[in-house]
Amino acid sequence: MEYPAGMDSHRNTTGHRAGFPHQAIGVVATLGGAALLAALSSGAAPGDGDTSGFVGGPVRVVIDPGHGGSDSGAVGNGIVEKEINLAVALRLQELLELDTLDTNGGGDWEVLMTRETDATVSLIARSDLANNWAADRFISIHHNAFGQSSANGTETFSFSEGTISANMRDRIQEELILALGLFNRGSKTANFSVLRETFMPAALSEGGFLSNPGDAAVLSSPDAVERSAKAHLFGLQRHYGLQPCVPTDGPTTYCVAKLASPGCVPAITSSGTPSLANSDFVIACDSVVSQQFGLLIWSRQEAAIPLFGATLCVGGSIRRTPVQYSFGLGNGNCSGRLELSLDTAFMQSSGFQAGEEIFAQWWFRDPFYFPQDPVGLSNGLRFTVLP
Repeated sequence: MEYPAGMDSHRNTTGHRAGFPHQAIGVVATLGGAALLAALSSGAAPGDGDTSGFVGGPVRVVIDPGHGGSDSGAVGNGIVEKEINLAVALRLQELLELDTLDTNGGGDWEVLMTRETDATVSLIARSDLANNWAADRFISIHHNAFGQSSANGTETFSFSEGTISANMRDRIQEELILALGLFNRGSKTANFSVLRETFMPAALSEGGFLSNPGDAAVLSSPDAVERSAKAHLFGLQRHYGLQPCVPTDGPTTYCVAKLASPGCVPAITSSGTPSLANSDFVIACDSVVSQQFGLLIWSRQEAAIPLFGATLCVGGSIRRTPVQYSFGLGNGNCSGRLELSLDTAFMQSSGFQAGEEIFAQWWFRDPFYFPQDPVGLSNGLRFTVLP
């Protein structure tokens, strides 16, 4: 490492890997003394014999945003390490949760954060949290700094080579290099506290040097947090033998709308988050025939059924919502808009469950098609209900 000794308190390298860690008594009771002694004598973290995951339940992942509170970590070129660490970690948490809900690919994860705010958390509290939770993997997110601004690049650490930790480390490093495009400093080993004291495979990433103007320019770009978080997600997915998969991040449209009589195409849209805990989700439809009544229909099944010269995009047991009015300028134009708020009360009363996929479509009156099929239909919207 290129930073001066003692510069980074969350990378404390003092400790007792040569003997028993301070939690040794509890670990001997849990894992068996012989297994623990073998792991310690080999230089591997105790958890590096653990190959569990996706067997009988989700993989438990602890995400550790380095520093926080009174410990700012590295500071350089207008970037504070504790802040960017937390931003990347929170987005990674969100991606893992979305990946679990997305049935089209990815994995099954349960996430625990060592901090979710600008809080001071000791090194040992971080490893204790992971150990007591019986986590399957531990990922610590950091960024670097050095006294000389020429130091640059991305590097990722494990406690030792030839371990499960090293495999996860290598996958994360590879993905970070692809995502950020910084100099590849390689995969390395280090006697960092959170790598040494955790009893499961662990890796610590250093995204780049805040003290280097080039690295800092990349890390302060608007999409840097997103790219870094996805790199950690992809690395973890590959580590578990999965294809890198970006989970569906919000609602998506599908199916084909019916051309309205004035010649416009009604388009379903959404805003907010469909969350059972605190929903601000709104589903609307633009380019609707003005001054007409309409309603949102929804179900738990996608469809593509020919109907009224259009396509019914929802199937199975179809539910309807209260009638809405499109307003607009009148005279048979497309200035109307339909809108419905799916707040928490609506979601709960409708029996929505976290993780399930909902399909919705707007249905409205289009009298200018009379006497044949005076009905307008938007395209469809699919979304996943969040906790």
